[in-house]
Amino acid sequence: MLPNENMTMIKQTSALTLALALTLTAGAANAFSLGDAAKLTSAVAAPGSTTAQSAELVNRLSALNVSPEQAVGGTSALLNLAKNQLPRTDYSQLLSSVPALADLSAGGLGSQVGAVSGLLGKSNPLGGGNAQSNMQSLGDVSNAFAGLGMDAGMVSQFAPVLLEFIGGQGVGQPLLGTLTSLWSGQPAN
Repeated sequence: MLPNENMTMIKQTSALTLALALTLTAGAANAFSLGDAAKLTSAVAAPGSTTAQSAELVNRLSALNVSPEQAVGGTSALLNLAKNQLPRTDYSQLLSSVPALADLSAGGLGSQVGAVSGLLGKSNPLGGGNAQSNMQSLGDVSNAFAGLGMDAGMVSQFAPVLLEFIGGQGVGQPLLGTLTSLWSGQPAN
């Protein structure tokens, strides 16, 4: 990558981060939503970049009739369950194969969803200071979805969209099968 291209990517990523942070803190005012930021990002970000991929996933999940904040929070809850239940090497492989997921995990935008909930006087649906420690089962994920204002049944709608996205990024078996089992509550074949 050329120095000028590198600088452009840094500026775009910084602009996205700032836009998302501002939209999350101003969410109650509805002046500019995370969905607007995701659409803007996918238009501005370099095609195929991690930022564009994150925005693409949020847009796909938003088609389930959830807000972008709910899309990010729900994805974060599912990823936290995977982080706690998968062997460390498998989770690392997942994030290295699909870097966009790191943006949506508890360390990325998922933590901002929790922080904004606190600012709005709501409990953090993804847990306290260490969200990863709270997602040990699908029941915990369902509780997080409920805390985000979604029906627990939405977990079964999020999982296929997320799995399709992950598979489209080149993650194959057996990791994809393990995630399917984990997020559906069904034993792996």
